[in-house]
Amino acid sequence: MPFRNEQGETMKSSLPVMLLMLLGLIACSGNQIARAQTLTIPHPDAPGKTVEYFLEKPKIGGPWPVVVFLHGHQDWPSAGGKDYVKWGVLDQFADRGYLAVSISQPGYGNSAGPADFCGPFTQHAVAAVIAKLRAEGYVKGNDVVIQGVSRGALVAGLLAAHDPSIRGVVLISGVYDLLEYAQHPKSAMAKSIVDDMKKETNGTDEALKERSLLFYTQSVKAATLILNGAKDDRTDPDQARRLADMINSNGGHARAIIYPDYGHQIPVEVRNKDIDTFIEQSLKQ
Repeated sequence: MPFRNEQGETMKSSLPVMLLMLLGLIACSGNQIARAQTLTIPHPDAPGKTVEYFLEKPKIGGPWPVVVFLHGHQDWPSAGGKDYVKWGVLDQFADRGYLAVSISQPGYGNSAGPADFCGPFTQHAVAAVIAKLRAEGYVKGNDVVIQGVSRGALVAGLLAAHDPSIRGVVLISGVYDLLEYAQHPKSAMAKSIVDDMKKETNGTDEALKERSLLFYTQSVKAATLILNGAKDDRTDPDQARRLADMINSNGGHARAIIYPDYGHQIPVEVRNKDIDTFIEQSLKQ
């Protein structure tokens, strides 16, 4: 039976682990889900369709620096951005003085689809939520960091490329050149991802290039932290390194960290040592 880890992706688990997780969620979900607001906005490209997001405010008055969380792929039934509420992530960041927001990408949670593999429909949905936060006066200046995992990493990076006001992005276990990735999948899991990619796009070189951050590095002005596991069976650590090099060569500020002992799921306690420092420096908290 599948469950989602703290990267917002589907994993497999034995029954004992599932029971422990369910007991933990039952014990803590009452307070955490109650604290966060569940909100929706119209999708800017599709009348009648909505984008779901979750928001938790700090106890101190705003406006606030903002951290936005984007999940990875989730099998049905997907929770979308609600996972970050269940895990207490929004609680933790709100307690540290950030406006904490998680967004359900189109086709996940209660955000209307279709999913388009990090394409314009997904990017515009996330951008619309950020624009809504700004319009409501919640955002302190341009102090916005977007943290994305897997699919969410690619969406976060593309948003930064198209919006130079984004202060920072954290890209975890992502793919940044879909053309190359589709031509040379290195595992059964990678082949499955390529199949999804082709189903959700028209599969043309143009569509894959449009979704490939490595083709937009000259436009990335946000501070960028790129994390990958050396043993990842579905992404390529070399793409993470290349992305950092290309952003820096175009005048940006990027750092790639490759964890030698981990695969696609980098333990939260490991990666957060680097992420927390990066966010504090980016938002000057």
